[in-house]
Amino acid sequence: MKNITVCIGSGCHVKGSRQIIEILQRLIVEEQLETEVELEACFCRNKCTEGVVVHIDGQVFTGVSPENADELFRETIGGKGR
Repeated sequence: MKNITVCIGSGCHVKGSRQIIEILQRLIVEEQLETEVELEACFCRNKCTEGVVVHIDGQVFTGVSPENADELFRETIGGKGR
């Protein structure tokens, strides 16, 4: 099972973490990966200036935005756009 964790602390929230979660939820459903990918929210990861922080299977990605979340998902998890 793959694990995606999105920071929803105040700094990341302001930079779009809620929209990123919605995008990732949609992609998981579109790719029919509900049994293979677990999506969680977490609070501060102490990288507030680096902006939305996403962990995928322990790997840290910073600077994630609603504009690049789809690309990150496809590069790390896979899917039709891969």
